[in-house]
Amino acid sequence: MSGAFFGELYLRSTRPFLSDPVTEAEARFLRTNLPTTGRLLDLGCGHGRHLAQIPGTFGVDRDALSLVEARAHGLVARSDFTRIPFKTAAFEGAWCWYNSLGTFEDDQVPVVLREVARCLEPGATLVIHGSNRQKAAAQPEAGYDGEIGGGDHLVEKALFNPKKKRDEITRRLTCQDGRVLEASFFIRYYDLDEWRALLAEAGFQTRWCVGGIDGAALDDTSTDVIVGAQRRFSE
Repeated sequence: MSGAFFGELYLRSTRPFLSDPVTEAEARFLRTNLPTTGRLLDLGCGHGRHLAQIPGTFGVDRDALSLVEARAHGLVARSDFTRIPFKTAAFEGAWCWYNSLGTFEDDQVPVVLREVARCLEPGATLVIHGSNRQKAAAQPEAGYDGEIGGGDHLVEKALFNPKKKRDEITRRLTCQDGRVLEASFFIRYYDLDEWRALLAEAGFQTRWCVGGIDGAALDDTSTDVIVGAQRRFSE
């Protein structure tokens, strides 16, 4: 069968690559770079792997199946990211991890960032994680074909579209019970200058950027682009 990417296909095909040590290392990075007190927002919390590691966090996601698991780790809500169901200035910090914003069309990202800004109090911190476009462009064709545990078999093909600055991906999962889940999706990669401009337009000041959770400087060989920004005190 074919269908939407988010849901069972996403959860079954992605979770095997998100080990506990990876989650713990990411959570340490987030705890270091977010306020230690106050309420935090995990935008795109998925099945709650970071919620379980960072107290005082509320999660938002659009995937109902993932939220079934996330509810065991914290307070969550199902929502489109353009209409976050919290009051203005409700949070002291927020993060958006794992290329979550890269799954939106370009014209939707400014809308999401403005909505995040609405939910954050002045001076609050926002951390955004994405993959480095330079690495994707250097490997214009990529794929995976193999077992991922539990008897599931994953076949994925990714083609980099330089005009749209994104990987266009087809993922096919043959489940151990014989069902086939398949969908196409994309991941848009933003460079530092693009993030600075998008964040400034939404009411943020970019404060720092690193190329990985080890804190290494961003360069063309970096795996990640991780940006820290502050909600401006006045517009």
